[in-house]
Amino acid sequence: MPDSLYSLIISGVVSVLVLWLVFFVVRKLIGAALLVALAMGIWMVWNDPGLLQQWLDAVKEVFDSYV
Repeated sequence: MPDSLYSLIISGVVSVLVLWLVFFVVRKLIGAALLVALAMGIWMVWNDPGLLQQWLDAVKEVFDSYV
């Protein structure tokens, strides 16, 4: 453990910066993973006519419930 007040302050600032950087990177990775999952889901629905029809029926049902 550092004895000097300045080294304690510097250690605290460095640890806060490292935590901020880790959370920033993790947030970006989660966002990228969600985008990839969304793209894969759209590709699956687009390539399966039965699934596409189910999806279109579900969307139509939701919009018809508001009208």
